[in-house]
Amino acid sequence: MVEKEFEGVSWAKMVERQEKNLTMDKPLFITVCPTGALFSRRQNPNQPYTPREISTAAIESYAEGACMAHLHNRDEKGDSLTNTKTLSETIAPILDSCPDMIIQPSSAEGYDPQSGDYSYETVKPMVDALHSIDKRYMQSTIFTTISYYLDGWICLAAEDNAVKTITYLESMGIKPEFMAHDGEGLVNVREWLIKPGLIKKPYFIGLGPGMHNSADTYPDPWGMLYLLGFMKMVPPGSVVEASIGGRNWLPMTTLAILLGVDFVRVGMEDHLWIYPHRDEKISSNAQAVRKVATIARELGREIGTARQARTLLGIE
Repeated sequence: MVEKEFEGVSWAKMVERQEKNLTMDKPLFITVCPTGALFSRRQNPNQPYTPREISTAAIESYAEGACMAHLHNRDEKGDSLTNTKTLSETIAPILDSCPDMIIQPSSAEGYDPQSGDYSYETVKPMVDALHSIDKRYMQSTIFTTISYYLDGWICLAAEDNAVKTITYLESMGIKPEFMAHDGEGLVNVREWLIKPGLIKKPYFIGLGPGMHNSADTYPDPWGMLYLLGFMKMVPPGSVVEASIGGRNWLPMTTLAILLGVDFVRVGMEDHLWIYPHRDEKISSNAQAVRKVATIARELGREIGTARQARTLLGIE
């Protein structure tokens, strides 16, 4: 008599019948932020400053999987430079090499450094100047819906300015990303723009703990629990980007990938160290993009293309 082959115990059969968990069943899109106005070359000698350095960093990051470039300008000494001409010198080489990459200049480039004004009156001339060259020079931008003060730079969140600026950006075909460094940012988007019906789905929401001296990302596990709660506050119908800053960015970005966010933002605007527990500085923006893309693929998420990102966000 031939003995019956082992077919597994009842618990194993229950596992076999389990439905798929589809949380991560979608592509992951990567935004690279090659340089901001925060870190200096004293802190990281690899920090890009010039238009050529920034554009090269974006192009190398595109090759590693980035589909969007969030851009700032600097002068040769590393100071923030609010100059659309210099910004255009950064963008042109990127689009020459990566014509479908989504270009997301910071609206902060349009602010008035003398008054600290970051408003419709300063953003509009920047948009007009870039769109007079090519509409691809600004197809998205960050709009911050919280107030903060950072080393003399003042960003004031005001409902009338948000309504006027966002209405204008959307009329120009620019997809605003609402950067929420903490819960106030989400509340303001909901109350000022969503409830009155001033913006259409999908809303593009960036969650930015650890950036600009905002909500901290450690000690573990509390920074991760904060991110979990933060995601629960996101309005329905949103495309979500995790823009984690500080030392703990890599583990929390990995958590965000596991939680099914649509975008992650990485790069040398927000990050100095590659790992939270080692004093190893990021060598290039492409390194950060490559590491996150590798992690995502190992977790079963493919890296989305710029064309797919445009479809998701409704960018032509």
